[in-house]
Order: sequence, then C-alpha cells, then structure tokens
Amino acid sequence: MYPSSSQYKSWTSRSSTHSAPSYPTASPGPMPGAPQLRTVSLPHPNSTPYPASSSSSHRIPSCVISVNPLLSWTGVPQLYYNVTRDVQCIQFKQGCTPNLLQQPAVHPARTFLVLSIPSLPPWSTFEVRNERGVSAYDVLVRIRDVLNRSVSPAEMGAMVSISAAASEYFRARTHADPREFAQGMKRIDFLGPNVFFAGLSMSRDGQDRWEVHFVPRA
Repeated sequence: MYPSSSQYKSWTSRSSTHSAPSYPTASPGPMPGAPQLRTVSLPHPNSTPYPASSSSSHRIPSCVISVNPLLSWTGVPQLYYNVTRDVQCIQFKQGCTPNLLQQPAVHPARTFLVLSIPSLPPWSTFEVRNERGVSAYDVLVRIRDVLNRSVSPAEMGAMVSISAAASEYFRARTHADPREFAQGMKRIDFLGPNVFFAGLSMSRDGQDRWEVHFVPRA
C-alpha cells in the first residue's frame, strides 16, 4: 500500500523546514586546582515516569515514495507533452534531460502503478505495468494510449453532461485531418483545452493510486 500524500516527495524537492544550526557556546573554565564535580539528577522516590510523547505513537514510515521529476505535480509541468500527439514529440524544460524517461516513475521502483483521471469517471482508473519496473516513459505512453481511444456509446452516455463541449473540441482537433475526423470522438476530447500533461499526485481519497493532472498549456 502506498503511503498517504504526506509521505511522498519529488526527487527534486527539498524539505521547507530546516533545523536551526547549532553553534558552540563558551562556558567558564575551571579554576586552577579546583576539583571538577559532576551533578547527577536522581529521581524522587515518589515520582512517576513521564508519559510518552504523543508523537511517539505515530509509526515512522518505512520508506518515502519519491516521484520522477518529469512526473512530479508541482502546478507547473516539468516537460512539454501534448497528449494528443505522440510521445516522441515531448520537449524537456531546463533542468530535465531525456534520460529521465527511462528512470523509474517512482522510487522505490514498482512493477505496476494505478492511475486515475478524476475528471473522466468512465475510464478514470487504469494500470501501468512493467515487470522490470515502471518507468516515466511507461506512464506517459500508457496515458496517451488510454486517452486516444474512441468513445463507446456507453461512455458517451456516462459523459452526457459534457458531451456537447467535447464535440466542439473534437471538431477543432480534426477539422484539418479528414482521416482523424473519420475515427470519431476520442476520450481525449473530453479533456477540453487541458491537453498538456502536468504531473502525478497521490490520490486525495487515500487509495493506492496516482491522480493524473492536465493543464491548458505547459
């Protein structure tokens, strides 16, 4: 089971809290010839032990899940990836390099991840699998694969509240490509203008899955 959202961090993030630096303090030296004594605190015979601090009851997590910088949800995408296009069209922002695509999606590495797109309930949950460990590339390819599928009648019925808007984005996306138009509406049309991948974050409902975020521009 994944830790809660408070237990993961980006590979590139640093803690915002820092312990105060300790500085050496000077103390008066012993007088020449004077004996040096140490004081020892003895418990009172009627005293009782102090209760354990409440913080000690919280189990320290065995590990912290780190997210590949390319997939980290910070509110600002770490790469330029329009999911209507092929993964080969990805462009990298300063500080990110292509070799990160082949790195694990999360650390410690996992052989499968469960992803969800909260804004698209009919197909909001799906898995990414790789027996050698899921990479950032695996995640991006899987997201595009799921979204670039034709919409079934059942799915259209489940999304009827936004189907009119999706139709508009479908026409805008395919107006210059008759072959794409002939394939009909795709799931990606229900994203509206939010077609740039923006990152992953732990599910807000506490489940063992990652939410996929999209934005209108990278």
